[in-house]
Amino acid sequence: MFEDLKRNIEQEKKIVADMRSIQVAMEEDSRYRGFYFSSLKSLGEQLVLLNRAVPDLLKEWSPFKKTEDGGQRIEEKKKETVSMSYVSPSTKEKRYITINKKDRGEFLEKLKMSEGALAGIKKIKAKEIKEIIYKPGVFVKMSNSLFRGYADRLIPRFGKLARDLRKANIHFLLSSYLSMGIMMSVVVFFLGLLIYGGLLVVDLGNWTYFFLPFGLVGGVLFLFYFYPASEASSAQKKVSQELPFATIHMSAIAGSDVEPTKIFKIIARSNEYPNIGGEIRKVITQTDVYGYDLVTSLKNVAARTSNKKLAELFSGMATNITTGGSLRNYLEKKSENFLVDYRLEREKYADLAGTFMDVYISILIAAPLVLMMMFIVMNVAGLGLGGLTIESLLLLSVVGIVVVNIIFIVVLNVRQPKV
Repeated sequence: MFEDLKRNIEQEKKIVADMRSIQVAMEEDSRYRGFYFSSLKSLGEQLVLLNRAVPDLLKEWSPFKKTEDGGQRIEEKKKETVSMSYVSPSTKEKRYITINKKDRGEFLEKLKMSEGALAGIKKIKAKEIKEIIYKPGVFVKMSNSLFRGYADRLIPRFGKLARDLRKANIHFLLSSYLSMGIMMSVVVFFLGLLIYGGLLVVDLGNWTYFFLPFGLVGGVLFLFYFYPASEASSAQKKVSQELPFATIHMSAIAGSDVEPTKIFKIIARSNEYPNIGGEIRKVITQTDVYGYDLVTSLKNVAARTSNKKLAELFSGMATNITTGGSLRNYLEKKSENFLVDYRLEREKYADLAGTFMDVYISILIAAPLVLMMMFIVMNVAGLGLGGLTIESLLLLSVVGIVVVNIIFIVVLNVRQPKV
């Protein structure tokens, strides 16, 4: 019976460990909170059933029973417990337990629920890991197979491009990105030759368009070189918009005295901060995959991120953790500073929008009315302008108004802070 009791205790320790792992998963990802709670409930009920068998096991352990006069006599006991074994679907381990006969059916039911829940949690985690694995497409594979060797020799000349790729969170190696650029240039060059040949077939006088294939190649190379820098700038603006609210969230989590690494895991799993989440996943990758400590990981990511405010936050957190300061107080102070900057940026944009509105009224509302009156007078007087008729001037005015409207819309969209 001592061996049975020992096995029950080992099973209870395993149940407690499973409950702890589910609790950690629930803290990191609240999307499946109901699922996690049901798993915890079934595990807790298993603990109750295992503990209920302990008194009967102890009674069966001793063969003696006290008599009325204080003596002892050996008594044949009817066994109230039953030993059973099962193979865990999640770990494939064979386990032995002893349970009351009347609780056997209930225990097996709860066991099935908890084992299924644990398997489901593993599937959820595996799915999330699978979602962040980026597989190369057909074009990338073809480019690497044809030009990877030449691209590898060009890598030392494109240090800035490599930094821009990392800052923009573009998931390509520099060699693969250069291979894609070369491949696209070749494709565009032959396309330009086809277009040039078609122009010559139409009219031999179109030979002056011989520069077309080279111009297309130059345009493609220009876009490939400057696209990562543009994306890095865009990512920096998006991170700045999310930073105040993400820092407030981090300070609230830090107030519960959890391990700093878990703060980053909770923020990374949240769908509310997609851009900051990408930067935080770099920190998690360095700690979980490369084996760096959190302080070193924070400093490494701070040195490579495109956003200066986020780099300052990570560097400050690394210093705070090293010196043993209050991480919650630090994050609260930084969130206040980021919120002030956020409000100032919004106010600045509001002032800019007001200025644009005044200019818009002057150029695109008042000026067309004045032009319309002037054209009416010119039409009555039979005058023209530079040989252009009144109809041509009206057409040019309409086109000019449309173009200026488009320019206003583009500028406002570029300068507008991201929500």
